[in-house]
Amino acid sequence: MNETREILTVQVESMAPTGDAIARTEDSKRVVFVPHAAPGDLLEVEVFEAKSSFARARIKRVLSSGPERQDPPCPHHAAPSRPGPACGGCDWQHLNYDAQLKHKRGIILDCLRRIGKFPDGEKLTGPTKAAPHPWGYRNKVQIPFAPGPRMGFFAAGSREIVEMRECPIQPDLSVRLALTVKKMAAARGWSFYDGRTGKGWLRHLFIRTNAENQALVGLVVSRPEFADREAFAAELRAQHPEMIGLHLNFQPERTSVVLGPEWRRLWGAREMTETLGRFQFTISPGAFLQVNTPAAEVLYDEAKAAVRESGRRFPLGLDLYCGVGTLTLWLADCFPRIIGVEENREAVGDAYRNAERNAVKNCRFKAGRAEAVLPKLSSELADGSAAIVDPPRVGLSQPVRRFLTDRKLKRLVYVSCDPATFARDAGFLAHSGYTLKKVTPIDLFPQTSHVELVALMDRS
Repeated sequence: MNETREILTVQVESMAPTGDAIARTEDSKRVVFVPHAAPGDLLEVEVFEAKSSFARARIKRVLSSGPERQDPPCPHHAAPSRPGPACGGCDWQHLNYDAQLKHKRGIILDCLRRIGKFPDGEKLTGPTKAAPHPWGYRNKVQIPFAPGPRMGFFAAGSREIVEMRECPIQPDLSVRLALTVKKMAAARGWSFYDGRTGKGWLRHLFIRTNAENQALVGLVVSRPEFADREAFAAELRAQHPEMIGLHLNFQPERTSVVLGPEWRRLWGAREMTETLGRFQFTISPGAFLQVNTPAAEVLYDEAKAAVRESGRRFPLGLDLYCGVGTLTLWLADCFPRIIGVEENREAVGDAYRNAERNAVKNCRFKAGRAEAVLPKLSSELADGSAAIVDPPRVGLSQPVRRFLTDRKLKRLVYVSCDPATFARDAGFLAHSGYTLKKVTPIDLFPQTSHVELVALMDRS
C-alpha cells in the first residue's frame, strides 16, 4: 500500500549542528530539517519523518535559491534534478565556501551554549580558518565494494553504494587507481563482499597518497588467500607507476569497521613518507594521519600558538592520542620534555622513527590506552606541566578527564573533531578548575559539515 507523503513549502532559516538545514512553513511553528538545503532557500519538500514538534523532509524543488547556494560540482552529490540515491560523503557541496566556514563556526557556538553551558562562547570563538585547498585534499580513502560489481560510497543513511565515477575531494591519483582496481577485479572474476550475507572476498579498497604523488594501496578482504597476487601487483604497477606499495588487510568480521588488525605486504614499500612543514613523517598503511595535510599544518600551528599563549613556559608536555607523533614533534620545541601516548603500537614505532628521522631528541612515546598509561606517568608530572589532547570523536573518557584535573597541569590544549563531545568535556573541566580561554575552528574537511577546533584552557 502506497503511503501519500506530506508536501510542504518551506523557507530555510539556518543550518543545524547535524549539517541539515532548519526550515519552517509560513503557517506552522513546526521545525523541518532538510538535508542539502541552504539558508534563504524557498523549497518544496516531501516529509519522510514526522513528529509532533519537528519533521524531516527531502527537497523536491528549489523554488528560489538563497544567496549561499551553489551548484554542487560533483555529479554524485544530492540535487533535486538528479534522481536516485546520492553519495553520502559530502553534505555541503551546495554551499559556497565562505558560507561553509561561517556555519562551521555556528555549529561550535551551538555546542558551547547548549552542551557546554558556556554563555560567552561567541566572544571566545574566532572565525573558522580556511583549508588551503578546498578540493582534492584527501590523502586517504576507503572505498567499499559490493556484488555487481559496484564500487563507490554509501548513500546517506543506508548501505547502498552509489557508483563512483569521479570524486572532486580526492586527488586524481586515488580516483584513477580505484577505477583501475575495480576493472581488474571484475576481469579476474573476484567475488565482492555482500554485507547482508557476509559472503564475498573483496570488501574495500584503501589508498593513501602523499604530496609527492605516491600511493600505498591496500585490498581489504574477508580471507587472506590471494592466488594471483604477483600478477595483480605487476599489472597494477604497470598501469600506475606512482604506486610504491601494495598491501592486504584481513577483516573477517561481519562489521561496519573497515580495517582488520592484520596487514600483509604483498609488494613494495612497507610505509610512506609525508612532509608536514619542516618535518618528514613515516606512515604505515593503517596508522592515523590527518587526511588533509596542508590544513593539518594550519591546525598544528594553532595548537602551538595555544601552547605558547601569553609567553608561558612549561617543564613537561603530554600529548595524548599522539598517533605517529606528528603533533608531538611539531610542539617539541615548546617544552624541555614531551611525552606522547598512543594505543596503536605500530604507530608508536612510527613515532620513534619519525623523531629519529627529524633529529628531535626531547620526546619519548608510551604505547597503550591513555586510561592505562596515564596513572603510570603521574609521578613524572612536574608542577606547571601542560597537556595536549586530540581524542577520537567520542572525546575523553571519564578516567582521562579525571587525570587532567591534576593540579600540576596548568594548561590544556584540546584538539577536537567533534564539537559536541568537546563541549561536554570542556564543561566538565570548567567545573574542575579550568577556564576556557579561546576556541579556534579549523576546516580540515571542506565540502562537509565536519569541523575541527583547537581550544585553550588554563587553570587559575
